[in-house]
Amino acid sequence: MKNLLPLAAVILLSSCSINRMYLTVDTKQQIEKAGVDIKQVQFYNSEEIVLARQLNKGELKVAEGKVRIENGQSIEEIIIPANTPGICELNDEKTLKVSFDTGDGKSIPFLVERKGDMVTSGSYFKIGAKQWVRTSRGEQVGKVDYQGQIYNLVRGLNSRLMIDKSVLNKVDRNTHVAKGRKL
Repeated sequence: MKNLLPLAAVILLSSCSINRMYLTVDTKQQIEKAGVDIKQVQFYNSEEIVLARQLNKGELKVAEGKVRIENGQSIEEIIIPANTPGICELNDEKTLKVSFDTGDGKSIPFLVERKGDMVTSGSYFKIGAKQWVRTSRGEQVGKVDYQGQIYNLVRGLNSRLMIDKSVLNKVDRNTHVAKGRKL
């Protein structure tokens, strides 16, 4: 019986993503050609995203995320678990700004991945940042504008946008059945 619990957990977690697929440039174009407004599509993030920033003493009261003390400094964290539903607030050819929380400025950019210097039809929409820097440990950290503040993207560097597969079935059809002709 104890062996069945881990198996049940794996089945439950994997079944959550069976009906989802990564959003690519090609699927975005298919959705738009079908006449579906991209702002009416439900999006999901593929992995947990964690944004963090150091707070000044005067900002402690206005922090909305989790606040923790690290080496005597206050850190605000915004955690967006994997598979959190989000909506598109800005759509252009290479960028989708998706909001996973209510409120102004609470959106995260997802940019079209480039293969070399080219964008291909299979390119995914991957989390973006204003700037990417390397820490002293060699880790890559992105700088993200969130709620008018600059946060460090400390987890979720490879997060991609996902959609429900059923979105591709939402095609408006104008069907006419011929009745035939007789002499």
